[in-house]
Amino acid sequence: VTRVPMRVAEGLRVGYVMGTGDGGFEALRQIGVAVELLSPEHVRAEDFSRFSAIVVGVRAYETRPDLVAANARLLEFARAGGTVIVQYQQYQYPAGDFAPYPVAISRPHDRVTDETAQVRVLDTAAPVFTTPNRITADDFAGWVHERGLYFLSSWHERFTALLEMADPGEAPLRGSLLVTPVGAGLYAYTGLAFFRQFPAGVPGAYRLFANVVSLDPASWNRYIQQQSEGAR
Repeated sequence: VTRVPMRVAEGLRVGYVMGTGDGGFEALRQIGVAVELLSPEHVRAEDFSRFSAIVVGVRAYETRPDLVAANARLLEFARAGGTVIVQYQQYQYPAGDFAPYPVAISRPHDRVTDETAQVRVLDTAAPVFTTPNRITADDFAGWVHERGLYFLSSWHERFTALLEMADPGEAPLRGSLLVTPVGAGLYAYTGLAFFRQFPAGVPGAYRLFANVVSLDPASWNRYIQQQSEGAR
């Protein structure tokens, strides 16, 4: 049993599209989120509007033809004010243009296999690191197996990269966690190996995942506006 001090956004309602199998759905349920597992029938028929966020599971674009068929509606959900979180996908993801803006994954894919590799938060003021849980270096301690895989190797300028990390002796990578506004909502891609951390009960992974799922478009847009004004 792992006791994790943490919070999630109030009133959060999440739809979960399971891929090849990961612990994200159960992790959200355990931390008190109202989460619903979406079957292929649900995805084909769902307008998603009753959810505040949709989480796409590991490699779902490879294994869920219903998700592929519904991707345009998923992006419309984001444009209408929802939050979409996509966990790591393989090469079908950039090839299918499923993201709202162009992205790429290199061959071989970018990953960080050293679970103790230093993680640098690129901006501690970004909402994903402040709300509802304050994320610090301690939250990246105790990770197991790896930091992540299938990082984005390039992305449209509207995406904001949030973390930097690297295996020893290799160039730093920034494609592990990215967020972009989409219309009135948000879209996030993460290659962080949450699916390995959840069964191991890694507290920081739960806390960071809670923040990602709790992302609020209005707060993110204020943050981006502040960044833009500060750069002038």
